[in-house]
Parts: sequence; structure tokens; C-alpha cells
Amino acid sequence: MTPSVLLRCAMPDANQNRDFCHAHRSPRRHVWCALLAAAFVGSTLVAQPVAAQPPAPSQDSIFNAAMNRAYDALRAGDSTAAISGFREALRRDPSSATAHFQLGYILLALGRREDAATEFEEGLARDFSQDAPRRQLGYLYADLGRHRDALRVFTGLRDDQKAIPRDYVAIGNLSSMLRDRSGAETAFRAAIATGDTSVATDARRGLDGVSQTGVGAGWFGELYAAPFYQDRFDNTVGLGFARAGVRGGGWWRPSVYASLRVTRDSRSTGGRQPVLFNDNTLIPALGVRVSPGGVGLALYAEAGAAYDLVGEPSEWQRDLRAGANYAFAHEQSLRNGLAPILITELSADASFYERFDRNVIAYAQLRESLRLYKGNHVAFDLFGRAWGSTDSRGDFFNRVIEGGGGAALHLSVGTVRTSVYVDVLRGRYLQQPPSSSSLSRTYDDWRVTVATGLFRFLPFDRP
Repeated sequence: MTPSVLLRCAMPDANQNRDFCHAHRSPRRHVWCALLAAAFVGSTLVAQPVAAQPPAPSQDSIFNAAMNRAYDALRAGDSTAAISGFREALRRDPSSATAHFQLGYILLALGRREDAATEFEEGLARDFSQDAPRRQLGYLYADLGRHRDALRVFTGLRDDQKAIPRDYVAIGNLSSMLRDRSGAETAFRAAIATGDTSVATDARRGLDGVSQTGVGAGWFGELYAAPFYQDRFDNTVGLGFARAGVRGGGWWRPSVYASLRVTRDSRSTGGRQPVLFNDNTLIPALGVRVSPGGVGLALYAEAGAAYDLVGEPSEWQRDLRAGANYAFAHEQSLRNGLAPILITELSADASFYERFDRNVIAYAQLRESLRLYKGNHVAFDLFGRAWGSTDSRGDFFNRVIEGGGGAALHLSVGTVRTSVYVDVLRGRYLQQPPSSSSLSRTYDDWRVTVATGLFRFLPFDRP
């Protein structure tokens, strides 16, 4: 229907208006006629045909256009334009999981791992059914050092029956890092049981690593040696221990063992006026130990006898000791699982020694290493180190702090790893040494330490 037809339906035509005005001539009626004519003219103008206007674009069409521009930029290798396009799409439709996932992959490729993790989190909050982004977020968490979050992602895939064979390897590695050796062993065996040959090698390597620390109850044996040269005293100190026994499983992981400790340095001398730089002794002992929760904490007690290696005449002395020690290590790759790798190592010990006048001696050490190279059998680190000790009796030589740094070379032959550390240090006694010691309160030192060890575990239920 044309506008003129619509107008006729709405009011009388022009001739009718003219006739109405001529038939009712009076001033008052002239006003009505003028108003009626003006209304007719206005209606005519409004109803005139106009050029057709295109409809306003819908939010869906704007969203699709932004997504298309982002994909085009992505194909052209323009990450900046692609990010802009996906963010524009999210402004039009904040519920889009796909846009968040695409932003996550782009930011990951640009090395912006924290931002990428946030985008994957946002995407999964909108659509949790996407397994590939879930898996990618798990690896991102692991790369960022968020091992518990990463383990939660991969165990979630497993529990939802959406795990692939490599997910079990990830669960095993993460469980091992979190010191859940039983969970690690279960995951590695599950990976092998899938029959996927592409993951079997990694799973067996992980299983071998777990077996070196042991899972459950069984027999164990260990050797450790850490001789070092100390420039400050021009002295070489050899120390080490051997231990063998039986360990139970469960949360406490109790152990009963026999041990042998040895310390001997190159400068201490005996005789009527002995000069001792260290406690040069041989100490066989029997001990008990628990490791609650398998988190690196151990509580122990030992009863033995100490034989002086430097002394005249040599004699045996009762040696009772008990205490707690703690060891923690954490690795975080700074470049997608490759070197450089940031390694944090924390160790501490607090022990009671009856033979040292019932003294309690405590120490703690923090070492932050940057692993610049990592190969199959060799690794190289630069590190900073802080160390401090104190005691309950106020002996000045037990109350000291040291700080410095150096380099380390790690060599692996089979399951035996040997590390060589070169430290440059500055130390300070927490109280002034007595004048008879001829020692200054602040000192400089450099050291070379060679540390090596071996652990073997034979579970009772070994197939």
C-alpha cells in the first residue's frame, strides 16, 4: 500500500476540506479550517516516500566480523591484530569461550604464560567440556610452578575418563614433585598399561626415579659422601655416612636402621697438644626415623659410640643424638620446560648432641640456582647461597652466617649423581671470637665440594 493510500484512509481529501471551509464561513470556523489544513499538509509531508535505510547490524554480526578479522590476522601472522580482534569479539559477546581460548594460545606463543593461563581459565569457566584447553592449562600450571593446580587438572581429566596416555605420565611426574611417591608409581604404571609405546619410555624412567626413593614398605640402603676443601684454613675435610635398614609404609613411614658416620680432615693433629679443626670420629649407631606425610621432614634418634680418629690415646665415647631435618627442592622452567631452570633448595637441621655437652645445634641453608644447561647426563648451574647456624650453649664457632655464590656441575652415571660446587663466600660470627682463637669476626672463604650419593630400595611386595 502506497503512502497516499494510507493517507486517504486516515483523513478526508483536499476537496472535502475546501467544501467544509466554504460552507462554514465565520472567524471561529476560519481558525478550524486553518488548523485542519495545516494538519493535512503536515500529514502529507510525513507520509512522503523516503529512501530505504539499511537495518542496524546485530550484535551477532559484529561479533562474527570481529572473530573473522582476528582469524585473518592470525593466519597472516599478525598477533597484535589478532589479539585486538578477539578482544573486540569478547566486548560484543563476553560469553564466548572460543575467543578466550584463542587468546590463550596466542599469548602462550608470545611467552606471556601468566596471561595465557588467565585466558584459559576464563574460557573453561564458560565451557568446561573442552579437553584440549584443559590439558593445555595443566601444562601451563606445571610450567609456572603451580604443581598442585596442574595435578588437579590432570586428575580431573582422568576422573572424567578423558585422559590420554601422556596425562598419566604428567600425573606421575607431578605426584613425584609433590612427594606423593605412591600416587606417582600408580600413575606411571597406568601409563605403561595403556600400551602406548610413545609414553612407555618416559613412564618407565619415572618409575625408576620413584624406585630410587622407595614406595611403601621394604629394605633400603644408602651411601652419601661430601668431602670439601676450605681455603680459609687450607683444609680438606672428608665426611660421609652409610645407612641400611627396613622401612614401613603409611603416613609416618617409620624406619629402623644401622648407620656408620665418618669425619676426618687433613689438618687436625693429636698428641699432648692436639689441634682440632673438626670432630674427627668414626661413629657406628642404631637409629629410628619417621618421615610424616613424605614431605621432606624427618624425625630421628640414634644411639652409638664415637671413636676418635685424632687423639692419643684413642677411646670410645657414648654418642646419643636426636633431632629433625628437612629438605625441600623445587624446579621451575623459565622457557617452556627448557633451560634456564630456576631451582630452589632449602635444607635445615636441629639436633641434640649429648657428647657435645648436651648442646642443641641448628642450621639452615637456602640455595637458589639458575640451571643454564641441562643434558641427559650433565647440567650446569650458577647459584647464590645463604647459610646460618646457632646453638643452645653459645659457642661462637656454632653461631655464624655466610652468604655468597658460585657454580655447580652435575654429572649422572646410571642412578649415581655427582655434583661439584665451587663457592665464594663471606662469613661473620654472631659474636666476637675469643682472642685465643686468632680468628677475626668477619672472614672470606672459597670452597670446593664434591657431593655424591646412592640409594636403593627393595619393597617387600616387589613382583
